[in-house]
Amino acid sequence: MSLWQILTHFQEIADEHPDRHGHGSRDTGTPGYAASVAYVAGLMRSAGYDVRIQPYDYRKFLHGGAVVPKTGEPVELSTDRRSNIDYNVIADSPFGDPNHVVVVEGHLDSIYGAGMLDNASGSTSMLDVALAMAKTPTRNHLRYVWFGGEELGLLGSRYYVKHLTKGQLRQIVFDVDVDVTATPNYDILIADPANARRAKEFPPNVIPESKVGNDYFTDFFRRAGVISRHGNNNGTDSISFSLAGVPNTGILTQQDCCKHDWETRLWGGFLGNYEGKIPSFNGGCVDRRRRWCDNLDNNNRSILELTTKAVASVTYNLANRKFRR
Repeated sequence: MSLWQILTHFQEIADEHPDRHGHGSRDTGTPGYAASVAYVAGLMRSAGYDVRIQPYDYRKFLHGGAVVPKTGEPVELSTDRRSNIDYNVIADSPFGDPNHVVVVEGHLDSIYGAGMLDNASGSTSMLDVALAMAKTPTRNHLRYVWFGGEELGLLGSRYYVKHLTKGQLRQIVFDVDVDVTATPNYDILIADPANARRAKEFPPNVIPESKVGNDYFTDFFRRAGVISRHGNNNGTDSISFSLAGVPNTGILTQQDCCKHDWETRLWGGFLGNYEGKIPSFNGGCVDRRRRWCDNLDNNNRSILELTTKAVASVTYNLANRKFRR
């Protein structure tokens, strides 16, 4: 299955589950999101992964009253028009040392519609890497997690990390965040926790120990003859891991507005919107209420392929690295 076929299927899911105004939707709490969960879980189970669907009441969690669900039991996905239940998809490889876990994660939910760039693109990259590595033995254990509720405030990743035991948290040696991987008017940015607004809140190990993952991304792009720069992980699910003391890296190709002159000198393209109408300064599609234009055509095939190869390379290297933790 090609990258574009996977991404196209997310568009089909959105179109098959319109909101009350007739716009395709994969937002948290909607049938489109539940269908996205079922799609990812089905592919991962078929590939041989141990898949769990972790439900939680996102409205209660949003207000601090969540209860830990019995995640060991089968979960029936809600198909209500709007549900209070959200889901994380957790898929564990059969290979690798379970005391040294590398998490590869991104968010599956959208906001204001189909969410094809943000973040069906990253979800597609993760699926492609996971399916390609399904039969590949590794030194460390690989866990892929598609989070819900990111657009509402990193709810899925916050819930997941909060409900790990101390022992389970210590087992996670690294986190790779995959959020927006196919921007048309792109940058190539490595999500570095050192540049985060909340960096001073991270435990002291996080920034220095994240360097290895950042370097793997840098090395991949250098070998590919592509310029990359360190960005930040503001607003991505890796923040939840940073705050818990887990070193991390990630990939971002940008969204909304506005691309500056120095960026066009590095990567070409146009001033203004990273996506949506290009060139333009109207703010793009992703985070614009009632614009409904973050669809399949809001993605760049070649950038999706490039960044997915980068994620695959970094994942493989981290999965086979000898960690001291």
